[in-house]
Amino acid sequence: MNNLHPKPDAQFGDLAPHYDELMDIVPYDFWAEYVMTLFHFVGHQPRKVLDCACGTGNVSFELAKQGLEVVGVDLSVEMIAQARAKAEGIYFDAPVRFFQGDLAEFDLGESFDSASCLYDSLNYILEPARLQAAFARIAAHLETGGVFVFDLNSVFAFEANLFTQTNRNPGKRLHYDWQAHFDRQTRLCTVQMRFERTQHDGTVQVFHERHRERAYTRQEIEAMLDATGWELLHTFDAYTLNHPHDRSERWFFVAQKAHDMTPTPVVASA
Repeated sequence: MNNLHPKPDAQFGDLAPHYDELMDIVPYDFWAEYVMTLFHFVGHQPRKVLDCACGTGNVSFELAKQGLEVVGVDLSVEMIAQARAKAEGIYFDAPVRFFQGDLAEFDLGESFDSASCLYDSLNYILEPARLQAAFARIAAHLETGGVFVFDLNSVFAFEANLFTQTNRNPGKRLHYDWQAHFDRQTRLCTVQMRFERTQHDGTVQVFHERHRERAYTRQEIEAMLDATGWELLHTFDAYTLNHPHDRSERWFFVAQKAHDMTPTPVVASA
């Protein structure tokens, strides 16, 4: 099971053009349907969604197919470039827009009734203070009563070494070898990634990336949400409506904006 979602850490130059090829087994349509299920589970009808850490826009496009207005934001310039290029060839009732920005600092100057952030993107925020700032900035973009659906890799997922992975499928042009190390004291997981991609002329492009995630406890997340104006409504074992258990690899959270906070914004670049 591919649990690790590469996210920007000043390294998304080489991988960004091949990101969708790497993730071609991911059922983005199912993800979007699950997000919609969670919105509806709490009696929320989304209309305008802020898709945080949107990457190349795959979830954004699937949500747009549901008839929603969608705006995506991501830290990586290269990933946003890919998302915008894809958006030019797709028609929806409302355009899907993309912006580059840091989740802990961004300000789009508009409001939303819903937000999403998927595939352990928030684990890539390594400092608790920055993660709490991200929750505050997302809240600042939502109307009171707005609903936020997001996921995180669990502590168990890191301790079980689920991110040491190899794919040498001869039917694929992009191969990889990932070696993960989890430090239980710091709760930081470092994954050294080696990629090989066979080009059309038969040559092989080799590039490396290093990704780092932090393991957060559910109690830490609940405290951060409470401190930034959110009410945590539910936590689920991923892709179900079941309560999390000791071996849950991923948690999904559903939070509702309860009241306004006053963080200091930094404008994201368009």
